[in-house]
Amino acid sequence: MQLDANVVARGLIKHWNYFSHHIIAQTDGMAHPMQACFEEAYVAMGAAHTMGLLSDARMTGICRRFNHRMMDFQGGHHPNMFDMGYGYKFNDQGMVDCSCVADNASTANGMLEGVRMFPHLPENPDVLASVKRYLDHCLTNFCSPRGVMGVGVLHHIVNEPGLEEYWCPAALFTSTLIRYADLTGETQYYDAAVPMIEYISTYDYKNTLYHEWRDGAPQQILIYTSEGLIAALASAEMKKRLVVPPRLDRASGRPIVAEADTPAPAPNLDHRELAAAQRAGGTTIWSLLVARLGEFTDWFMQNQLADGAFEHPANDHYRCYEPGLSWLLLNASQRVEDCAWLESIAAKQLRFMAGDGGKLYYGLRANDFASGLALLSFATAGEILKDRDPATWEAAIQGVFDRGEEMW
Repeated sequence: MQLDANVVARGLIKHWNYFSHHIIAQTDGMAHPMQACFEEAYVAMGAAHTMGLLSDARMTGICRRFNHRMMDFQGGHHPNMFDMGYGYKFNDQGMVDCSCVADNASTANGMLEGVRMFPHLPENPDVLASVKRYLDHCLTNFCSPRGVMGVGVLHHIVNEPGLEEYWCPAALFTSTLIRYADLTGETQYYDAAVPMIEYISTYDYKNTLYHEWRDGAPQQILIYTSEGLIAALASAEMKKRLVVPPRLDRASGRPIVAEADTPAPAPNLDHRELAAAQRAGGTTIWSLLVARLGEFTDWFMQNQLADGAFEHPANDHYRCYEPGLSWLLLNASQRVEDCAWLESIAAKQLRFMAGDGGKLYYGLRANDFASGLALLSFATAGEILKDRDPATWEAAIQGVFDRGEEMW
Protein backbone atom coordinates (compact mmCIF):
# COMPACT_ATOMS: atom_id res chain seq x y z
CA MET A 1 0.00 0.00 0.00
CA GLN A 2 1.27 3.46 -0.92
CA LEU A 3 0.37 6.82 0.55
CA ASP A 4 -3.01 8.13 -0.60
CA ALA A 5 -3.17 11.87 -1.28
CA ASN A 6 -6.82 12.17 -0.30
CA VAL A 7 -6.31 10.37 3.01
CA VAL A 8 -3.19 12.37 3.88
CA ALA A 9 -4.76 15.71 2.92
CA ARG A 10 -7.81 14.97 5.09
CA GLY A 11 -5.70 14.06 8.11
CA LEU A 12 -3.30 16.96 7.67
CA ILE A 13 -6.00 19.61 7.42
CA LYS A 14 -7.89 18.26 10.42
CA HIS A 15 -4.80 18.60 12.58
CA TRP A 16 -3.73 21.89 11.04
CA ASN A 17 -7.23 23.20 11.75
CA TYR A 18 -7.01 22.05 15.37
CA PHE A 19 -3.63 23.63 16.06
CA SER A 20 -4.36 26.80 14.09
CA HIS A 21 -7.20 27.41 16.58
CA HIS A 22 -5.19 26.20 19.60
CA ILE A 23 -3.71 28.69 22.07
CA ILE A 24 -0.31 27.57 20.77
CA ALA A 25 -1.00 29.57 17.59
CA GLN A 26 -2.66 32.54 19.27
CA THR A 27 -0.40 33.87 22.01
CA ASP A 28 3.05 35.28 22.52
CA GLY A 29 2.62 35.02 26.27
CA MET A 30 4.75 33.11 28.73
CA ALA A 31 2.01 30.75 29.92
CA HIS A 32 2.42 27.15 28.79
CA PRO A 33 0.19 26.44 25.80
CA MET A 34 0.85 22.76 26.56
CA GLN A 35 1.90 21.25 29.86
CA ALA A 36 4.96 19.27 28.79
CA CYS A 37 7.37 21.28 26.67
CA PHE A 38 8.69 18.17 24.91
CA GLU A 39 5.15 17.41 23.71
CA GLU A 40 4.84 20.91 22.31
CA ALA A 41 8.13 20.37 20.46
CA TYR A 42 6.49 17.80 18.19
CA VAL A 43 3.73 20.30 17.39
CA ALA A 44 6.43 22.80 16.44
CA MET A 45 8.05 20.21 14.18
CA GLY A 46 4.72 19.40 12.57
CA ALA A 47 3.97 23.09 12.10
CA ALA A 48 7.34 23.63 10.44
CA HIS A 49 6.52 21.01 7.82
CA THR A 50 2.91 22.14 7.42
CA MET A 51 3.76 25.76 6.57
CA GLY A 52 4.98 24.95 3.07
CA LEU A 53 2.17 22.51 2.39
CA LEU A 54 -0.62 24.96 3.25
CA SER A 55 1.21 28.30 2.83
CA ASP A 56 0.15 29.31 6.33
CA ALA A 57 2.68 31.65 7.96
CA ARG A 58 1.03 31.08 11.37
CA MET A 59 2.83 27.75 11.39
CA THR A 60 6.16 29.59 11.28
CA GLY A 61 4.89 31.66 14.20
CA ILE A 62 4.29 28.52 16.25
CA CYS A 63 7.93 27.51 15.79
CA ARG A 64 9.25 30.99 16.56
CA ARG A 65 7.22 31.38 19.75
CA PHE A 66 8.27 27.95 20.94
CA ASN A 67 11.95 28.70 20.35
CA HIS A 68 11.81 32.10 22.04
CA ARG A 69 10.03 30.65 25.08
CA MET A 70 12.55 27.82 25.41
CA MET A 71 15.44 30.28 25.23
CA ASP A 72 13.82 32.66 27.72
CA PHE A 73 13.38 29.93 30.34
CA GLN A 74 16.60 28.00 29.72
CA GLY A 75 18.43 27.45 33.00
CA GLY A 76 15.47 28.56 35.08
CA HIS A 77 15.31 25.31 37.03
CA HIS A 78 18.67 23.68 36.34
CA PRO A 79 21.73 25.21 34.66
CA ASN A 80 21.59 25.22 30.85
CA MET A 81 18.63 22.83 30.75
CA PHE A 82 15.34 23.69 29.06
CA ASP A 83 12.03 24.20 30.81
CA MET A 84 10.16 20.94 31.29
CA GLY A 85 6.64 22.22 31.90
CA TYR A 86 6.55 19.95 34.96
CA GLY A 87 8.81 18.58 37.72
CA TYR A 88 9.43 22.00 39.28
CA LYS A 89 9.44 21.09 42.97
CA PHE A 90 12.75 21.79 44.74
CA ASN A 91 14.11 19.82 47.69
CA ASP A 92 15.81 21.32 50.75
CA GLN A 93 19.15 21.34 48.95
CA GLY A 94 17.73 23.40 46.10
CA MET A 95 17.71 20.59 43.52
CA VAL A 96 14.77 20.55 41.14
CA ASP A 97 12.70 17.36 41.01
CA CYS A 98 13.12 16.72 37.28
CA SER A 99 15.28 18.11 34.50
CA CYS A 100 15.79 15.07 32.34
CA VAL A 101 17.97 14.72 29.27
CA ALA A 102 15.40 12.86 27.16
CA ASP A 103 12.55 15.36 27.28
CA ASN A 104 15.03 18.21 26.91
CA ALA A 105 16.36 16.48 23.79
CA SER A 106 12.89 16.38 22.27
CA THR A 107 12.60 20.10 23.02
CA ALA A 108 15.98 20.75 21.40
CA ASN A 109 14.99 18.71 18.35
CA GLY A 110 11.89 20.84 17.94
CA MET A 111 14.00 23.99 18.14
CA LEU A 112 16.51 22.69 15.60
CA GLU A 113 13.79 21.71 13.15
CA GLY A 114 12.56 25.29 13.13
CA VAL A 115 16.09 26.45 12.30
CA ARG A 116 16.40 23.87 9.53
CA MET A 117 13.05 24.59 7.93
CA PHE A 118 13.26 28.39 8.25
CA PRO A 119 16.96 29.23 7.78
CA HIS A 120 16.21 32.92 7.17
CA LEU A 121 15.00 33.71 10.68
CA PRO A 122 17.18 36.28 12.46
CA GLU A 123 17.05 34.50 15.83
CA ASN A 124 18.53 31.25 14.47
CA PRO A 125 22.08 31.93 15.72
CA ASP A 126 20.68 32.42 19.22
CA VAL A 127 18.68 29.20 18.95
CA LEU A 128 21.76 27.25 17.92
CA ALA A 129 23.78 28.78 20.77
CA SER A 130 21.02 27.80 23.21
CA VAL A 131 21.03 24.19 22.03
CA LYS A 132 24.83 24.09 22.16
CA ARG A 133 24.74 25.11 25.84
CA TYR A 134 22.32 22.27 26.53
CA LEU A 135 24.44 19.74 24.64
CA ASP A 136 27.68 20.75 26.31
CA HIS A 137 26.09 20.72 29.76
CA CYS A 138 24.76 17.19 29.29
CA LEU A 139 27.99 15.86 27.81
CA THR A 140 29.94 17.31 30.75
CA ASN A 141 27.59 16.43 33.59
CA PHE A 142 25.36 13.49 32.64
CA CYS A 143 27.52 11.23 30.43
CA SER A 144 28.87 7.96 31.79
CA PRO A 145 32.60 7.20 31.60
CA ARG A 146 31.80 5.12 28.50
CA GLY A 147 30.31 8.15 26.75
CA VAL A 148 26.68 7.03 27.07
CA MET A 149 24.04 9.50 28.21
CA GLY A 150 22.33 9.13 31.57
CA VAL A 151 18.89 10.26 32.65
CA GLY A 152 19.93 13.69 33.99
CA VAL A 153 18.05 15.04 37.01
CA LEU A 154 15.25 12.81 38.27
CA HIS A 155 13.77 12.64 41.78
CA HIS A 156 16.19 15.45 42.79
CA ILE A 157 19.17 13.20 41.93
CA VAL A 158 21.68 13.49 39.10
CA ASN A 159 21.77 10.18 37.22
CA GLU A 160 19.81 8.19 39.77
CA PRO A 161 21.34 4.74 40.43
CA GLY A 162 20.45 2.37 37.60
CA LEU A 163 19.96 5.30 35.22
CA GLU A 164 23.58 6.35 34.74
CA GLU A 165 23.03 5.07 31.21
CA TYR A 166 19.58 4.58 29.78
CA TRP A 167 17.97 3.91 26.44
CA CYS A 168 15.62 6.91 26.27
CA PRO A 169 18.07 9.77 26.90
CA ALA A 170 20.76 8.05 24.83
CA ALA A 171 18.45 7.66 21.81
CA LEU A 172 16.89 11.12 21.84
CA PHE A 173 20.17 12.87 22.65
CA THR A 174 21.77 11.04 19.72
CA SER A 175 19.22 12.61 17.41
CA THR A 176 19.95 16.07 18.84
CA LEU A 177 23.70 15.65 18.43
CA ILE A 178 23.30 14.69 14.77
CA ARG A 179 20.78 17.41 14.01
CA TYR A 180 22.98 20.07 15.60
CA ALA A 181 26.12 18.88 13.81
CA ASP A 182 24.26 18.82 10.48
CA LEU A 183 23.26 22.47 10.93
CA THR A 184 26.55 23.81 12.26
CA GLY A 185 29.26 21.55 10.85
CA GLU A 186 30.69 21.08 14.35
CA THR A 187 31.86 17.52 13.82
CA GLN A 188 32.75 16.81 17.46
CA TYR A 189 29.06 16.27 18.06
CA TYR A 190 28.95 13.48 15.48
CA ASP A 191 31.86 11.91 17.36
CA ALA A 192 30.02 12.22 20.68
CA ALA A 193 27.08 10.29 19.23
CA VAL A 194 29.12 7.16 18.38
CA PRO A 195 29.07 5.39 21.79
CA MET A 196 25.41 6.27 22.26
CA ILE A 197 24.51 4.73 18.91
CA GLU A 198 26.37 1.56 19.78
CA TYR A 199 24.57 1.48 23.12
CA ILE A 200 21.04 1.82 21.69
CA SER A 201 21.92 -0.69 18.97
CA THR A 202 22.80 -3.38 21.52
CA TYR A 203 20.67 -2.60 24.56
CA ASP A 204 18.36 -5.30 25.93
CA TYR A 205 15.03 -3.47 25.74
CA LYS A 206 13.07 -6.26 27.39
CA ASN A 207 15.13 -6.02 30.56
CA THR A 208 14.81 -2.37 31.53
CA LEU A 209 14.76 -0.83 34.98
CA TYR A 210 11.12 0.22 34.65
CA HIS A 211 9.95 -2.82 32.66
CA GLU A 212 8.55 -0.58 29.91
CA TRP A 213 8.27 -3.44 27.40
CA ARG A 214 6.00 -5.48 29.63
CA ASP A 215 4.21 -2.92 31.80
CA GLY A 216 3.95 0.00 29.39
CA ALA A 217 4.24 -0.52 25.68
CA PRO A 218 6.85 -1.79 23.24
CA GLN A 219 5.66 1.11 21.07
CA GLN A 220 7.07 3.68 23.50
CA ILE A 221 10.52 2.07 23.47
CA LEU A 222 10.57 1.39 19.75
CA ILE A 223 9.36 4.83 18.68
CA TYR A 224 11.65 6.86 20.92
CA THR A 225 14.69 4.69 20.22
CA SER A 226 14.01 4.79 16.49
CA GLU A 227 14.52 8.57 16.51
CA GLY A 228 18.18 7.94 17.30
CA LEU A 229 18.55 4.87 15.11
CA ILE A 230 17.07 6.52 12.02
CA ALA A 231 18.99 9.77 12.52
CA ALA A 232 22.21 7.74 12.53
CA LEU A 233 21.31 5.50 9.59
CA ALA A 234 20.34 8.50 7.47
CA SER A 235 23.64 10.29 8.11
CA ALA A 236 26.62 9.81 5.83
CA GLU A 237 28.80 11.47 8.46
CA MET A 238 27.73 8.92 11.06
CA LYS A 239 28.27 5.97 8.73
CA LYS A 240 31.90 7.02 8.30
CA ARG A 241 32.29 6.85 12.07
CA LEU A 242 30.33 3.64 12.62
CA VAL A 243 31.96 1.21 10.21
CA VAL A 244 34.27 0.14 13.04
CA PRO A 245 34.21 -2.75 15.52
CA PRO A 246 32.05 -2.31 18.63
CA ARG A 247 33.95 -0.52 21.35
CA LEU A 248 31.82 -0.55 24.49
CA ASP A 249 32.58 -3.00 27.25
CA ARG A 250 29.49 -5.18 27.50
CA ALA A 251 30.28 -6.06 31.12
CA SER A 252 29.00 -2.71 32.34
CA GLY A 253 27.69 -4.05 35.61
CA ARG A 254 24.08 -3.14 34.86
CA PRO A 255 21.82 -5.61 36.72
CA ILE A 256 19.82 -7.94 34.52
CA VAL A 257 16.23 -8.81 35.39
CA ALA A 258 15.65 -12.48 36.12
CA GLU A 259 14.43 -14.49 33.13
CA ALA A 260 11.13 -15.24 34.85
CA ASP A 261 10.45 -11.51 34.93
CA THR A 262 11.22 -10.99 31.26
CA PRO A 263 8.20 -10.09 29.13
CA ALA A 264 7.28 -12.35 26.27
CA PRO A 265 8.05 -11.28 22.73
CA ALA A 266 5.30 -9.65 20.72
CA PRO A 267 2.46 -12.07 19.85
CA ASN A 268 3.51 -12.54 16.24
CA LEU A 269 7.21 -12.78 17.03
CA ASP A 270 7.28 -15.81 19.29
CA HIS A 271 10.60 -17.07 17.96
CA ARG A 272 12.44 -13.79 17.62
CA GLU A 273 14.75 -12.20 20.13
CA LEU A 274 15.04 -8.46 20.56
CA ALA A 275 18.77 -8.65 21.32
CA ALA A 276 20.88 -7.60 18.35
CA ALA A 277 24.07 -7.85 20.39
CA GLN A 278 23.74 -11.64 20.36
CA ARG A 279 23.13 -11.91 16.63
CA ALA A 280 25.79 -13.27 14.31
CA GLY A 281 27.30 -10.84 11.85
CA GLY A 282 27.43 -7.82 14.16
CA THR A 283 31.04 -7.06 13.31
CA THR A 284 30.70 -3.27 13.21
CA ILE A 285 28.62 -0.71 15.03
CA TRP A 286 26.95 0.05 11.69
CA SER A 287 25.89 -3.58 11.17
CA LEU A 288 24.49 -3.69 14.70
CA LEU A 289 22.57 -0.51 13.97
CA VAL A 290 21.11 -1.93 10.75
CA ALA A 291 20.15 -5.16 12.52
CA ARG A 292 18.48 -3.34 15.39
CA LEU A 293 16.32 -1.16 13.13
CA GLY A 294 15.42 -4.33 11.22
CA GLU A 295 14.17 -5.92 14.43
CA PHE A 296 12.16 -2.84 15.28
CA THR A 297 10.51 -2.63 11.87
CA ASP A 298 9.77 -6.35 12.02
CA TRP A 299 7.83 -5.70 15.22
CA PHE A 300 5.75 -2.98 13.58
CA MET A 301 5.05 -5.06 10.48
CA GLN A 302 4.09 -8.16 12.44
CA ASN A 303 2.00 -6.32 15.02
CA GLN A 304 0.03 -3.92 12.85
CA LEU A 305 -3.65 -4.76 12.98
CA ALA A 306 -6.04 -4.79 10.05
CA ASP A 307 -7.35 -1.31 10.86
CA GLY A 308 -3.84 0.22 10.83
CA ALA A 309 -3.31 0.44 14.61
CA PHE A 310 -0.98 -1.90 16.48
CA GLU A 311 -1.21 -4.53 19.19
CA HIS A 312 -2.73 -2.67 22.09
CA PRO A 313 -0.26 -1.64 24.81
CA ALA A 314 -0.54 -3.12 28.28
CA ASN A 315 -1.07 0.41 29.60
CA ASP A 316 -3.29 2.31 27.20
CA HIS A 317 -1.75 5.59 28.32
CA TYR A 318 1.04 4.77 25.91
CA ARG A 319 -1.15 4.68 22.83
CA CYS A 320 -0.63 8.46 22.59
CA TYR A 321 2.95 7.84 21.41
CA GLU A 322 1.84 5.84 18.41
CA PRO A 323 0.72 8.65 16.05
CA GLY A 324 4.39 9.62 15.61
CA LEU A 325 5.24 6.26 14.15
CA SER A 326 4.36 7.18 10.58
CA TRP A 327 6.69 10.18 10.75
CA LEU A 328 9.60 7.93 11.69
CA LEU A 329 8.76 5.18 9.20
CA LEU A 330 8.37 7.65 6.35
CA ASN A 331 11.66 9.31 7.27
CA ALA A 332 13.32 5.92 7.13
CA SER A 333 11.57 5.01 3.87
CA GLN A 334 13.01 8.12 2.21
CA ARG A 335 16.44 8.36 3.81
CA VAL A 336 17.59 4.89 4.86
CA GLU A 337 18.77 2.21 2.45
CA ASP A 338 16.39 -0.70 1.83
CA CYS A 339 13.59 0.87 3.88
CA ALA A 340 11.21 2.02 1.12
CA TRP A 341 8.82 -0.79 2.08
CA LEU A 342 8.05 0.95 5.37
CA GLU A 343 5.75 3.33 3.50
CA SER A 344 3.13 0.60 3.46
CA ILE A 345 2.99 0.44 7.28
CA ALA A 346 2.72 4.21 7.50
CA ALA A 347 0.04 4.38 4.81
CA LYS A 348 -2.19 1.98 6.74
CA GLN A 349 -1.75 3.87 10.00
CA LEU A 350 -2.42 7.24 8.36
CA ARG A 351 -5.64 5.89 6.88
CA PHE A 352 -6.70 4.86 10.37
CA MET A 353 -5.77 8.22 11.92
CA ALA A 354 -7.63 10.18 9.24
CA GLY A 355 -10.95 8.60 10.22
CA ASP A 356 -13.15 8.49 13.28
CA GLY A 357 -11.69 5.19 14.50
CA GLY A 358 -8.25 6.71 14.86
CA LYS A 359 -9.68 9.89 16.37
CA LEU A 360 -11.36 7.87 19.11
CA TYR A 361 -8.52 5.43 19.75
CA TYR A 362 -5.72 8.00 19.97
CA GLY A 363 -7.76 10.92 21.29
CA LEU A 364 -6.86 13.03 18.28
CA ARG A 365 -7.80 16.70 18.50
CA ALA A 366 -8.22 16.14 22.25
CA ASN A 367 -4.89 14.71 23.47
CA ASP A 368 -2.35 17.35 22.43
CA PHE A 369 0.66 15.02 22.43
CA ALA A 370 -1.02 12.46 20.18
CA SER A 371 -2.37 15.24 17.98
CA GLY A 372 1.01 16.91 17.57
CA LEU A 373 2.61 13.62 16.58
CA ALA A 374 -0.22 13.01 14.11
CA LEU A 375 0.28 16.47 12.60
CA LEU A 376 3.97 15.68 12.12
CA SER A 377 3.17 12.31 10.52
CA PHE A 378 0.59 13.72 8.11
CA ALA A 379 2.84 16.65 7.19
CA THR A 380 5.76 14.33 6.47
CA ALA A 381 3.51 12.23 4.23
CA GLY A 382 2.22 15.38 2.54
CA GLU A 383 5.73 16.50 1.64
CA ILE A 384 6.42 13.14 0.02
CA LEU A 385 3.19 13.25 -1.98
CA LYS A 386 3.64 16.86 -3.05
CA ASP A 387 7.12 16.04 -4.31
CA ARG A 388 5.83 13.01 -6.23
CA ASP A 389 2.84 14.64 -7.90
CA PRO A 390 2.17 18.31 -7.09
CA ALA A 391 -1.06 18.47 -9.13
CA THR A 392 -2.64 15.45 -7.41
CA TRP A 393 -1.62 16.75 -4.00
CA GLU A 394 -3.08 20.20 -4.70
CA ALA A 395 -6.34 18.66 -5.90
CA ALA A 396 -6.58 16.58 -2.72
CA ILE A 397 -6.00 19.63 -0.51
CA GLN A 398 -8.55 21.67 -2.43
CA GLY A 399 -11.07 18.86 -2.18
CA VAL A 400 -10.91 18.87 1.61
CA PHE A 401 -11.48 22.62 1.75
CA ASP A 402 -14.36 22.33 -0.72
CA ARG A 403 -15.96 19.71 1.54
CA GLY A 404 -15.54 21.83 4.63
CA GLU A 405 -16.96 19.28 7.06
CA GLU A 406 -13.83 17.17 6.55
CA MET A 407 -11.80 19.84 8.35
CA TRP A 408 -13.38 18.76 11.63
